[in-house]
Amino acid sequence: MKNRIAITMGDPSGIGPEIIFKLFKNHNLENYDIKVVGIKDVFKDFGNINFEIIEPEYKGEKRFPIGKVNAESGMVSMLCVELAVSLALKREIDAIVTAPINKKSISIAGFPFPGHTEFLAHLTGSYDYSMMLVGDKIKTVLVTTHSPIKSLPDKITQESVLKAIKNAHNAGKYFGNDHPHVAVCGLNPHAGDEGAIGNEEEVIIKPAIEEGRKIGINATGPYPADSLFAKMLSGFCDIAVAMYHDQGLIPVKMESFGNAVNVTLNLPIIRTSVDHGTAFDIAGKNIASELSLLRAIKTADIMINNVKSTKYI
Repeated sequence: MKNRIAITMGDPSGIGPEIIFKLFKNHNLENYDIKVVGIKDVFKDFGNINFEIIEPEYKGEKRFPIGKVNAESGMVSMLCVELAVSLALKREIDAIVTAPINKKSISIAGFPFPGHTEFLAHLTGSYDYSMMLVGDKIKTVLVTTHSPIKSLPDKITQESVLKAIKNAHNAGKYFGNDHPHVAVCGLNPHAGDEGAIGNEEEVIIKPAIEEGRKIGINATGPYPADSLFAKMLSGFCDIAVAMYHDQGLIPVKMESFGNAVNVTLNLPIIRTSVDHGTAFDIAGKNIASELSLLRAIKTADIMINNVKSTKYI
């Protein structure tokens, strides 16, 4: 049986609909059972539609300004996510793959979430979730997600680091590795240099690693982040744990920009996404690449197959 995957349209003012249309136009997808959750009228502008579209309950305007922040686009993009999650929770689909939303548009539409990850956690009642980025050789799990840098001291705790370590360990099962080597980044330059440049490594990160090891997780560190990610290219570890958003995303995007995948861990559903945003600056120009979306589909398919074989979820 083919794996059932729902792709959400994303923000209709951005490149989401374009890359979805190109996905079906340019690639052989016969190995998957894919449905799109979106607005049919949006896709008609690109040509003949050769894929199934499921529309959310939406009574508003179905023509959206291209390349501009607006509440209607924010609203419909989130309604698509809600419908896809509902289908996944009812086991009518095996995974969801999300096209990008615009954080400003969803905010003015009344959704108090900084991004997909937090909204998905809310919809599924999940509070111990983590964001993971998957590149060609680098896989990294974040301790904090869409958090301002100034808020990090309050959010990087022994508990939050241990949660990310656990989720990284469990994520190995998605990729056929029951006992991955999880390497943990330090927060400070040179991983604190034994307390000379901050003490978070000594009082927070090391104890979290030790707790993880006590329960059988192959966790090591903390390592200087710059050195760790360089070593990952040579196979030093399976998954890295990064303390904050850019610490983890920069190396993944340097290695696999346009071909990386965002995964939300520890939800009761499988969710993958593209590694880019709505790209308002190129929306409507027919130059956006669908390759990250294709990679997200393939990654979801791998995860589904491993879940079916291990009954992970």
